[in-house]
This record gives sequence, structure tokens and C-alpha cells, in this order.
Amino acid sequence: MSTTRTKRALSRPPVGLHRTVPIGIVLALVLILLAVVAVRDLVIDQRWATGQTWLPDLLAGLDGTTPTTGVLVAASVAGVVGLLLVLVGLTPVPRRHTRAPDADQLWSSPAAVAAVARAAADRAPGVLSARTARAGRRRIVLEIATRGDEGAALAASREAATTAGNALGARRIDVRTAEEE
Repeated sequence: MSTTRTKRALSRPPVGLHRTVPIGIVLALVLILLAVVAVRDLVIDQRWATGQTWLPDLLAGLDGTTPTTGVLVAASVAGVVGLLLVLVGLTPVPRRHTRAPDADQLWSSPAAVAAVARAAADRAPGVLSARTARAGRRRIVLEIATRGDEGAALAASREAATTAGNALGARRIDVRTAEEE
């Protein structure tokens, strides 16, 4: 039974941090601040310390609030922000890695796939150097500097980079010659 659970866990793709994590951290800090103020007011109300309480004055200031344009705008903004937070919470977690086609449990980041493809393109005949211009889940762009016959070196490096990248799950690898500076 644990083997099935392990296989299931290993077959799931690695995912990035959900968008709600920073929002949750901010809301948690606000709640902690509110708890600290409430405990402070409790300590003062029980006469364990001296001072002026904050929450009764705040609540008394809100008491008697009438429906004005400012209150309507603030409530509308709070409602829209709440709906946006719900929508963000319901969106799926973004995938950051790609699965290798031949292995169920091999996941690679786009940067790692680009590094393997770049190294393969760099070893192709006629290529002086290769660098990664862009690395994403859908597309990797490599730029190469060639010596002599540019067409043959471009074709050889494209074939080498595509073979190496496709083994790790790359969808599309574009190889182009680097522009001289």
C-alpha cells in the first residue's frame, strides 16, 4: 500500500509556491498585530498595567457611521479585493518543471534543460560558443557563435541541442546565430 502511495507521490509534478502564500503571510501578520493589541487592552482592562485602551475608542469611533459615499466606496473596494483573493486562491499552482518523456519520475527545470541543450550545442562541430538567450517551459532559445561555415554549424548544433533537450522533456528548442557586437 505504501508503494502505491510513493509511486503516486513521485508521479506528481513538482510545483512552485502558490500565489496565496504572500497574501496569507500578510494576513497572518495583521491578525497577530490585532491579537497583540487585544492582549494589551486586556492587560490594561484587568488593571495589570496602566495606560489607555485602544479598541474601545476605535469601536466607539465606528459606532454611528452613516451610509455615505466614502463608506460605500470603501465597502466596494473591500468586496472587490475579497473576490480577487478568492479567485487567486482557486487558481491552480503553476508548474515549474517538465517531465522527461521516457521516465515517469524525472522532472527538470527549464534552466536545467537549457543548460543541457546549451552544452550539447556548444560541443557541435564549428561552434565557438553557445549561450542561453531564453529558457521557459514551452520554448528554449540558444544563441551560438560559429566559425567558418555558419549553415553547417547551425544545423549540427540545432540537431545536438534538440536531441539533448527532447530527452529531458523540452517542447521546442530554437538555435540561432548570435549577433556580432
